[in-house]
Amino acid sequence: YFIQKKMDVIVIIPIDGDALYDVVKEAKSKGICVICYDRIIPNVNADLYVTIDNEMVGMLMGETLIKACPDGGNIFAIYGSPTDKNVEEVERGFKETLKGSKLKIAYSGYCENWLAEIAATHVNKGLEVTDDVVGIMCGNDDIASQVVKVLSENRLAGQVTVVAQDADLAACQRIVEGTQTMTVYKPIEQEASTAATLAVMLGKGEDISSQECEYPVTETMNDGEYDIPYYKIAPVAVTKENMDEVIIDGGFHTREDVYLNVK
Repeated sequence: YFIQKKMDVIVIIPIDGDALYDVVKEAKSKGICVICYDRIIPNVNADLYVTIDNEMVGMLMGETLIKACPDGGNIFAIYGSPTDKNVEEVERGFKETLKGSKLKIAYSGYCENWLAEIAATHVNKGLEVTDDVVGIMCGNDDIASQVVKVLSENRLAGQVTVVAQDADLAACQRIVEGTQTMTVYKPIEQEASTAATLAVMLGKGEDISSQECEYPVTETMNDGEYDIPYYKIAPVAVTKENMDEVIIDGGFHTREDVYLNVK
């Protein structure tokens, strides 16, 4: 539809990047600029990829687990959908950070289509492998909700370090309550405004790598076949200690909501 309407720029948030290959290639052949937003579309030579730094998301999770479990021990890793390119990047950053630490991934699994309910099955399977677990890495906060539920059923909630991402309200509540240790906040408003600004520039044929640009694009990322312009935004690890500063003062959630269940 957008190709037929002769758009100048198309911004795409791909759930399944591979499925979009043909139509994006067609758009490119018609001279339309394509921006991959938040997730990459492989092998299409997009004009720009704007995202949160997903490897850093994984690194922050790993660093939190190492800090919370200085004596090491067994951890579980419950990732998101295996078809999501972001999951691959988060996993890479996470595993790289754990190298040289005393933590051992005793069990790992993926949640197809990001179905959080699958996480409960994974935790139960992990506990069959070993119930001596010091931490659990969760693909997102929704997955963490199921993980904490199973931990509660096994009287382990609050004793096992749980890390995730997205800064969902429920996760922020769990953090101040003590059943989740950390979530990664991703500044999505900054991501959106950056993509919008750069989309307008591309539409006008302007140089997005120029230092005069509000968000100069100076890096590239390989999409599997091509090195494409890449703009990444740094995420922030949120714990009980900086919840007020990052989440509440930043206007992402209100104090009343975050501390709803804390007396």
